Amino acid sequence: MNKDIFICHASEDKASVARPLAACLSERGLSYWIDEAEISAGESITQKVNEGLKVSKFVVVIFSRAFMSKHWAKRELWSVLNQEAKSGKIIIIPLLVGSQTEVAGIIDEFPLLNDKSFLLWDGDANSVSNAIQNAVLKVQGASPTCVTEMHSCGHCATPFMHGVHVCLGCQGSIKYGLTQRERMNIRKISAAIIGMLSFITMVHFPSYSESWLGLEVPMMWGMGFWSIPLAAILALGAGLYFEARAVARKALLVRTFR
Repeated sequence: MNKDIFICHASEDKASVARPLAACLSERGLSYWIDEAEISAGESITQKVNEGLKVSKFVVVIFSRAFMSKHWAKRELWSVLNQEAKSGKIIIIPLLVGSQTEVAGIIDEFPLLNDKSFLLWDGDANSVSNAIQNAVLKVQGASPTCVTEMHSCGHCATPFMHGVHVCLGCQGSIKYGLTQRERMNIRKISAAIIGMLSFITMVHFPSYSESWLGLEVPMMWGMGFWSIPLAAILALGAGLYFEARAVARKALLVRTFR
């Protein structure tokens, strides 16, 4: 059975990179070949890997520090590089994992990658899967499903794709839109203002008292004690409303925090 993607990786990267990537590719309707799903106990690893490479249209190679020390993974890479050179077709999609220094070391060891546009892994499998899907569609002559949006880190100016959450240059945390603290501050300030206005209105509104079970009950706003919870509900609603407006207004805001 033909596969869209062959995931070439070191075993150390299986849990943190290969499996999340495979799950996201599957969500996008892309079939994949990964060793743990295709090789059963007792089967020839060499034979199954060769079969996987033959039936796969593209090979995503997860380059990392662990990959660099694996002779078996490198043999898979050399095989695909040879196949790509003979066919003249784009087969390999490089995915680089690690810090900026580690990425530079990988490129130095594999100079053939200098001729390729590679992807950077930041822990966000969704953004990487989107980029792989677009690369596959482009090679197949189909229209990409989305355009990869690029930004620059506010601290070190390192370029990164939209969806990345850690800058590979300065290791700063990248935040899209408002932070949770900013959301809470808007909610608190809005609630406090509306709550105070409600209280002032309640105090200055004409009030009267009625006898209830022998007690004189204040009837502020003509609603008795219900005026207090009503003011609280108005304050909470206002806080949520202004928070939602601020979130929508600053949805495209991208910042780096260190």
